[in-house]
Amino acid sequence: MSGRSILIAIGLSGWLIVSIVVVMTVAYAGFLGIGVVGLLMWFICTIVDLELDGAVGSGMSPNFLAHQIKAKVEGSRAERAARFGEKLLEAQSVRLFKWLGAALALIGMAGFVVFQL
Repeated sequence: MSGRSILIAIGLSGWLIVSIVVVMTVAYAGFLGIGVVGLLMWFICTIVDLELDGAVGSGMSPNFLAHQIKAKVEGSRAERAARFGEKLLEAQSVRLFKWLGAALALIGMAGFVVFQL
């Protein structure tokens, strides 16, 4: 079994656990649970969106940050284009899930107000 298969299995297991927790929350709390899940998704996507172009790594120092910026600037045109494509895909994915979270929050809160009050 390759390392990639193991990582995919771990990732799918994580998604399964998160899905079970979300389903249990929604089953227990109803529309309020949907709203809470939507707010949580919206909050996480906002954090990811704010840190999309942040520094990566541990041991932050001025030399480390300068080295990262220098590597970005000195890359070839193809490397910069590839990096731009990756960032564009990341931004589109974050935007999609942010809107999904906002919609879930709105549906959950509206359903809670309609059916509970």
